Amino acid sequence: MRINPKLFNLSAEKQEEINERHEYEQELSRRHCSYVHFIAESFSQPDSYRSIDDPEYREPTPDEVKVVFDHLANAHSKSVVTKMLGIKGKSNPMRTISRWIEGETAIPYPAWRLMLILDGRVVQTNRLPTDTGETPWKKYYIK
Repeated sequence: MRINPKLFNLSAEKQEEINERHEYEQELSRRHCSYVHFIAESFSQPDSYRSIDDPEYREPTPDEVKVVFDHLANAHSKSVVTKMLGIKGKSNPMRTISRWIEGETAIPYPAWRLMLILDGRVVQTNRLPTDTGETPWKKYYIK
């Protein structure tokens, strides 16, 4: 990883502010990863929790969508969860969620993945290959 050289043109105070924010977000990421792997039973998750580029991935069932949505809505509220997912409309945004839960329409992968991340069920990492072309996230794919 290369550091952006423009950072060196910033004041020492701004550089310190950026570093403090980085350390804070790194700690939040560490907590999130710990929660997912040691508390949220990542070892027994369904294949729908996998990343879409994992060969073992499958679309979530309506019941899986319901469980995750209900858990998020219990922690926040239904209206907050629809806002978090970017569901807007002149009518009732819950209608979209209902269609996913009832199996009328499939939940789009980005909405599903975001729900899993927000609910602490998965960790989303950078999906870009390294400079050498390595795809480090494939290390733990089940073969």
